[in-house]
Amino acid sequence: MPYFQRARNVELSIIQSLETNVNADWSGVTIVKGFKNAYVAVLPVVAVYEQDVSMFRQEIGNTTHRKQFGMVIDIFTTSNAQRIDLADYISDKIVQGFVFNTYAHASGDKSQIEASADGRITFISFTENRKVEITDSTDSHDRFRHTISFVAEKL
Repeated sequence: MPYFQRARNVELSIIQSLETNVNADWSGVTIVKGFKNAYVAVLPVVAVYEQDVSMFRQEIGNTTHRKQFGMVIDIFTTSNAQRIDLADYISDKIVQGFVFNTYAHASGDKSQIEASADGRITFISFTENRKVEITDSTDSHDRFRHTISFVAEKL
């Protein structure tokens, strides 16, 4: 049962956590992995993806490294009020951190993925949390859009 690498586990853990929370508290909001998938989903939709990974030494003279993950959440809604409310809701969930799961293919079935909790993903900081203004787009997905980017670490 091969396990996914840490970066993929972080991304999937955040997606799973947001799906669970949003489905419990909102109706009709779809969570997707990746930016492109947002444009084929019905609004409102939230796209989650990993943007980058930063690696640095844990301490001077040591060969142990820490990884911090740059995550992006793009929110596409049907109104400005919904954009503001959903962005605020998701921001509140981000600062609480997430359960870190290790994911693996189910034994004998590559189409199934199993998760098991293995710690926490800690919020470090927001790098961006703002409305996205696209003035020349006629796509309904771009009309009320918000982006949240943040740095997180699995400790």
